[in-house]
Amino acid sequence: MPLVRARVVILTLLLVPALAGSATGLLNAGRLPAAWEAGREAGALEEVLAAAEAANLMAQYASADEREQRLWLDRAEEAARRAVRRWPDAAEAHYQLAHAQAEKIRFVGVLAKIELASSIKENLDRTLALERDHARAHMGLALWHLQLAKRGLGWFYGASLDAVVPLFEQATALAPESIEIRKNYGFALIELGRPEEARKELERALALPARNEPDRLHQARARALLDGLGH
Repeated sequence: MPLVRARVVILTLLLVPALAGSATGLLNAGRLPAAWEAGREAGALEEVLAAAEAANLMAQYASADEREQRLWLDRAEEAARRAVRRWPDAAEAHYQLAHAQAEKIRFVGVLAKIELASSIKENLDRTLALERDHARAHMGLALWHLQLAKRGLGWFYGASLDAVVPLFEQATALAPESIEIRKNYGFALIELGRPEEARKELERALALPARNEPDRLHQARARALLDGLGH
């Protein structure tokens, strides 16, 4: 075997186990608690962000009750805050903090909701200031407008249902193959009373190839939303 090829083979054999044990590899494999544990105090930005994402997915898809959901959202927020402190100019760090807070807002009282809603918007705005084509941040803003306006709080924050679809259209244009964004667009259209358009987005989410276990989790939720629409 030529020397150069031998080195490549050896390097590949060394890297594959390392990747499998990384927070990112564990996240993609669906080993969510292990991904959080591996990445939460890591020295690399991508690993800390994978820990935050894994904890958020645990809260959304794999928690037995509200107490467990809140525990995992606290962990997601903890990892995201660590990323923001250490890498303040990383757009994804600010997005992950907004993402954790957006899920957490359902479980807190009125005063905490007011504070969190402002912080979510600030972190999404900061994400887009650092990376204007951040597709998930456009999605996050769309959901921010949707949730606050639906709760009758739009007037206080400047949130509007009219902003939801344009923001999702931006998000899908930037990331047309994102299962998560398509799934959430479908959810938003259901909330807006547009079931036929929702059906199309959810069907698109299900037609896209799943690249990893998080994608499969999002597709399972898309299927549940689609089933809820009936025939």
